[in-house]
Amino acid sequence: MQANQPKGGTEEATTTQLIVGDRVSYVHVRAEGRGYGFSAREGVITAIDGQVATLRAGNGRHITQRLDRLTPKGQPNALTRMLMGVQ
Repeated sequence: MQANQPKGGTEEATTTQLIVGDRVSYVHVRAEGRGYGFSAREGVITAIDGQVATLRAGNGRHITQRLDRLTPKGQPNALTRMLMGVQ
């Protein structure tokens, strides 16, 4: 989930609630030789069980990801925020 904290305010952070059918993006990490490769991927939530979501990935396979690792489509994902230096 994505927490949005208003700047300079005393208000509590808001959290985007993800539901079945939402399009989301996530970061896939893989080992490559002596380093790691990162790629942003998209999927659709097909089920939620506690803090874990089952996604239908772009290739049609079903994978599981923690909800806090998912970003709603249209918002900057973790890889974009890392490259841009946004926290």
